[in-house]
Amino acid sequence: MSTEKRNRILQAAMALFVEKGIQSTPTSLIAKEAGVATGTIFHHFKTKEDLVHALYNSIFDSILEYQEKHFKADADVYERLRQMWHLDIQWGTTHVDYSHFMERYSFFYYASEMAINEAYERFNYCMSTFNDAIAEKLTKINDIDYFSDHYIWNMRMNVIYFINNPEACTPNNIEKTFEIYWNGVSRVQDTNQ
Repeated sequence: MSTEKRNRILQAAMALFVEKGIQSTPTSLIAKEAGVATGTIFHHFKTKEDLVHALYNSIFDSILEYQEKHFKADADVYERLRQMWHLDIQWGTTHVDYSHFMERYSFFYYASEMAINEAYERFNYCMSTFNDAIAEKLTKINDIDYFSDHYIWNMRMNVIYFINNPEACTPNNIEKTFEIYWNGVSRVQDTNQ
Protein backbone atom coordinates (compact mmCIF):
# COMPACT_ATOMS: atom_id res chain seq x y z
CA MET A 1 0.00 0.00 0.00
CA SER A 2 1.10 3.51 -0.72
CA THR A 3 2.96 5.25 2.11
CA GLU A 4 1.85 8.57 0.65
CA LYS A 5 -1.85 7.57 0.91
CA ARG A 6 -1.34 6.26 4.44
CA ASN A 7 0.27 9.56 5.47
CA ARG A 8 -2.58 11.55 3.89
CA ILE A 9 -5.08 9.45 5.83
CA LEU A 10 -3.18 10.04 9.09
CA GLN A 11 -2.92 13.80 8.48
CA ALA A 12 -6.60 14.11 7.57
CA ALA A 13 -7.61 12.02 10.58
CA MET A 14 -5.53 14.11 12.95
CA ALA A 15 -6.95 17.39 11.66
CA LEU A 16 -10.51 16.09 11.86
CA PHE A 17 -10.06 14.48 15.27
CA VAL A 18 -8.74 17.77 16.64
CA GLU A 19 -11.55 19.75 15.02
CA LYS A 20 -14.52 17.43 15.59
CA GLY A 21 -13.37 14.89 18.15
CA ILE A 22 -12.49 11.27 17.56
CA GLN A 23 -15.93 9.81 18.17
CA SER A 24 -17.64 12.45 16.01
CA THR A 25 -15.42 11.86 12.97
CA PRO A 26 -16.66 9.14 10.60
CA THR A 27 -14.12 7.29 8.47
CA SER A 28 -16.01 8.42 5.35
CA LEU A 29 -15.13 12.05 6.19
CA ILE A 30 -11.49 11.11 6.80
CA ALA A 31 -11.42 9.41 3.39
CA LYS A 32 -12.96 12.46 1.72
CA GLU A 33 -10.45 14.84 3.33
CA ALA A 34 -7.55 12.53 2.46
CA GLY A 35 -8.73 12.19 -1.14
CA VAL A 36 -9.06 8.40 -0.96
CA ALA A 37 -11.89 5.90 -1.03
CA THR A 38 -13.28 4.80 2.33
CA GLY A 39 -12.16 1.26 1.55
CA THR A 40 -8.58 2.50 1.20
CA ILE A 41 -8.59 3.44 4.89
CA PHE A 42 -9.42 -0.15 5.77
CA HIS A 43 -6.60 -1.47 3.59
CA HIS A 44 -4.19 0.49 5.78
CA PHE A 45 -6.02 0.17 9.11
CA LYS A 46 -8.35 -2.70 10.02
CA THR A 47 -10.51 -0.51 12.28
CA LYS A 48 -10.92 3.11 13.29
CA GLU A 49 -9.27 2.12 16.57
CA ASP A 50 -6.20 0.92 14.60
CA LEU A 51 -6.12 4.26 12.79
CA VAL A 52 -6.24 6.15 16.09
CA HIS A 53 -3.45 3.99 17.54
CA ALA A 54 -1.32 4.43 14.40
CA LEU A 55 -1.70 8.18 14.66
CA TYR A 56 -0.81 8.07 18.35
CA ASN A 57 2.31 6.02 17.57
CA SER A 58 3.35 8.31 14.71
CA ILE A 59 3.17 11.25 17.11
CA PHE A 60 5.33 9.37 19.60
CA ASP A 61 7.79 8.64 16.77
CA SER A 62 8.02 12.38 16.17
CA ILE A 63 8.54 13.15 19.86
CA LEU A 64 11.21 10.45 20.18
CA GLU A 65 13.05 11.62 17.08
CA TYR A 66 13.10 15.19 18.41
CA GLN A 67 14.20 14.21 21.90
CA GLU A 68 16.87 11.76 20.75
CA LYS A 69 18.57 14.62 18.89
CA HIS A 70 18.78 16.80 22.01
CA PHE A 71 18.60 14.65 25.15
CA LYS A 72 21.84 14.17 27.10
CA ALA A 73 21.48 10.92 29.04
CA ASP A 74 24.76 11.35 30.91
CA ALA A 75 23.48 14.30 32.95
CA ASP A 76 22.41 14.01 36.58
CA VAL A 77 18.78 13.22 37.41
CA TYR A 78 17.73 16.83 38.00
CA GLU A 79 19.25 17.95 34.70
CA ARG A 80 17.71 15.03 32.77
CA LEU A 81 14.27 15.86 34.15
CA ARG A 82 14.83 19.53 33.32
CA GLN A 83 15.88 18.62 29.77
CA MET A 84 12.82 16.42 29.32
CA TRP A 85 10.56 19.26 30.47
CA HIS A 86 12.10 21.79 28.10
CA LEU A 87 12.17 19.38 25.15
CA ASP A 88 8.58 18.25 25.73
CA ILE A 89 7.32 21.83 25.86
CA GLN A 90 9.40 22.88 22.84
CA TRP A 91 8.10 19.93 20.83
CA GLY A 92 4.50 20.40 21.99
CA THR A 93 4.38 24.11 21.18
CA THR A 94 5.81 23.56 17.70
CA HIS A 95 3.48 20.61 16.95
CA VAL A 96 0.19 22.19 17.95
CA ASP A 97 -2.14 19.76 16.12
CA TYR A 98 -0.26 16.81 17.58
CA SER A 99 -0.54 18.30 21.07
CA HIS A 100 -4.28 18.88 20.70
CA PHE A 101 -4.71 15.33 19.39
CA MET A 102 -2.80 13.93 22.38
CA GLU A 103 -5.19 15.77 24.72
CA ARG A 104 -8.24 14.37 22.96
CA TYR A 105 -6.77 10.88 22.73
CA SER A 106 -6.04 10.77 26.46
CA PHE A 107 -9.79 10.97 27.16
CA PHE A 108 -10.90 8.78 24.25
CA TYR A 109 -12.35 5.38 25.03
CA TYR A 110 -10.04 3.80 22.45
CA ALA A 111 -7.05 4.89 24.53
CA SER A 112 -6.75 1.60 26.31
CA GLU A 113 -4.36 1.43 29.21
CA MET A 114 -2.42 -1.25 27.35
CA ALA A 115 -1.94 0.95 24.27
CA ILE A 116 -0.83 3.90 26.36
CA ASN A 117 1.55 1.75 28.40
CA GLU A 118 3.05 0.26 25.23
CA ALA A 119 3.65 3.74 23.88
CA TYR A 120 5.20 4.99 27.13
CA GLU A 121 7.55 1.99 27.25
CA ARG A 122 9.24 3.48 24.21
CA PHE A 123 10.33 6.39 26.39
CA ASN A 124 12.77 4.33 28.44
CA TYR A 125 15.02 7.34 29.16
CA CYS A 126 12.03 9.06 30.80
CA MET A 127 11.15 6.08 32.93
CA SER A 128 14.82 5.66 33.82
CA THR A 129 14.96 9.29 34.93
CA PHE A 130 11.82 8.90 37.05
CA ASN A 131 13.18 5.69 38.60
CA ASP A 132 16.53 7.34 39.33
CA ALA A 133 14.83 10.31 40.99
CA ILE A 134 12.89 7.93 43.22
CA ALA A 135 15.95 5.75 43.95
CA GLU A 136 18.02 8.81 44.87
CA LYS A 137 15.17 10.00 47.12
CA LEU A 138 14.98 13.33 45.31
CA THR A 139 11.18 13.37 45.12
CA LYS A 140 8.23 13.26 47.46
CA ILE A 141 6.68 10.75 45.05
CA ASN A 142 7.77 7.13 45.45
CA ASP A 143 5.41 5.47 42.96
CA ILE A 144 6.75 5.36 39.38
CA ASP A 145 3.31 5.27 37.75
CA TYR A 146 2.11 8.24 39.76
CA PHE A 147 5.37 10.12 39.13
CA SER A 148 5.21 9.61 35.34
CA ASP A 149 1.49 10.49 35.18
CA HIS A 150 2.05 13.54 37.38
CA TYR A 151 4.90 14.72 35.14
CA ILE A 152 2.93 14.14 31.92
CA TRP A 153 -0.20 15.97 33.08
CA ASN A 154 1.74 18.93 34.45
CA MET A 155 3.87 19.20 31.33
CA ARG A 156 0.82 18.93 29.03
CA MET A 157 -0.99 21.62 31.00
CA ASN A 158 1.98 23.93 30.41
CA VAL A 159 2.15 23.02 26.71
CA ILE A 160 -1.51 24.00 26.30
CA TYR A 161 -0.91 27.22 28.24
CA PHE A 162 2.00 28.16 25.97
CA ILE A 163 0.06 27.21 22.82
CA ASN A 164 -2.75 29.53 23.94
CA ASN A 165 -0.28 32.25 25.00
CA PRO A 166 2.56 32.09 22.46
CA GLU A 167 4.01 35.42 23.56
CA ALA A 168 4.69 33.81 26.96
CA CYS A 169 6.54 30.84 25.45
CA THR A 170 10.08 31.99 26.15
CA PRO A 171 13.00 29.92 27.43
CA ASN A 172 12.87 31.89 30.68
CA ASN A 173 9.17 31.17 31.21
CA ILE A 174 9.60 27.50 30.32
CA GLU A 175 12.35 27.34 32.93
CA LYS A 176 10.06 29.01 35.49
CA THR A 177 7.37 26.39 34.86
CA PHE A 178 9.95 23.66 35.40
CA GLU A 179 11.09 25.26 38.65
CA ILE A 180 7.49 25.41 39.86
CA TYR A 181 7.02 21.75 38.94
CA TRP A 182 10.32 20.68 40.54
CA ASN A 183 9.68 22.62 43.73
CA GLY A 184 6.36 20.81 44.03
CA VAL A 185 7.74 17.27 43.67
CA SER A 186 11.27 17.51 45.04
CA ARG A 187 12.57 16.89 48.51
CA VAL A 188 15.56 19.08 47.59
CA GLN A 189 14.55 22.73 47.40
CA ASP A 190 17.95 24.13 46.35
CA THR A 191 18.43 23.28 42.67
CA ASN A 192 21.65 25.30 42.37
CA GLN A 193 23.81 22.20 42.47
